[in-house]
Order: sequence, then C-alpha cells, then structure tokens
Amino acid sequence: MPSENQAGDRRERLRCPRLADDIGEDPARWLDQDLLSHSARRKLVFSLIDGIDSIERIRAWRGVEKKLANDRFADQARNPLSKPRAKVMQRLDQREEWLDLHGERPDRLPCGPRRPCECCDDEAAVTPEDLRERDQAAAQRLVDSHQAGGVDTDETSARTEASTLGAFATDGGEQ
Repeated sequence: MPSENQAGDRRERLRCPRLADDIGEDPARWLDQDLLSHSARRKLVFSLIDGIDSIERIRAWRGVEKKLANDRFADQARNPLSKPRAKVMQRLDQREEWLDLHGERPDRLPCGPRRPCECCDDEAAVTPEDLRERDQAAAQRLVDSHQAGGVDTDETSARTEASTLGAFATDGGEQ
C-alpha cells in the first residue's frame, strides 16, 4: 500500500521506446540511475552487461549511456551525467571484445534438440537388464572378497563368547 505521508520518486527516467522495440529492452531502465552511491545497483548493471549476448545490444547500451550524458536529454533523465561513466563504458567494451572473440549466442549454440551423448549414441545401448547384471556382479565381487580369517558373526565361538555384551555391563549386575 503506498504511503500517504511520504512522496515517492516522481521524476521520470529517460525512455527509449524505439530501442525497446528493436532489441526487446530499454537499457535506460538500468542505466538511468545513480550507480556510484548504490553498489547493489552497480553490480546488477554490470551483471546485466556481462549477460548481453549480441553486439547490437552492446551498442544500444553504449548509445543510451552516451545519451544520458547529452545535454539535450538532461531534462528527461532521472540521473543526467556530465560524461559517460568510464566503468560502464569499459565493461561494455570488454563485453563487445569477448563477443567478437567467442561469437554471439545464436552463433555459438546449435539449433534444434541436443545430440545424445556418446554412451547413448551407439545401437547397443545399455538396458535395465544390463544394469541389473552389473549390480549383481558387483555384489558377487564383495562376497568373493570375504576373508576366511575374519570374524564370523553367524554363530557363537570361543572367540566371540569372550567378548559378549555381558562382559561390558556397567549396572552392577552379574558378570
């Protein structure tokens, strides 16, 4: 519920509707704010820049940053700038360089469904019966590794009778 006693921020921010139509977002929504005083906002903007996957969007963000520093648009901006912020421009330049080096996302990812892995690629695929046989073989290896000199707990012997729980009773009962 909005407050009746305190005014909210009524200043409008810079809007770029043509960019929103062209690239699907309005970078001014993120860039037209004070990033120096608000580290959380700055981190958010930098992570958004790091996630940009096309050079067209990088250039749109760069254009909005320059537009915020343009005197003609100062009355429209919530946070007008005297010049583009160096850290934002540097981050945009780094991202564009990375995209030039590695390619844009549509160029990096193949279209269509993923190819199956190598184990499922061949015709002799693993069946549930094969898995059951493998598990039974592993269990049999454990049984076969049983040592004859080990303690047999199935029946009482002179060795196991000496170490019964009665010898360790601490309630003062018979020993």
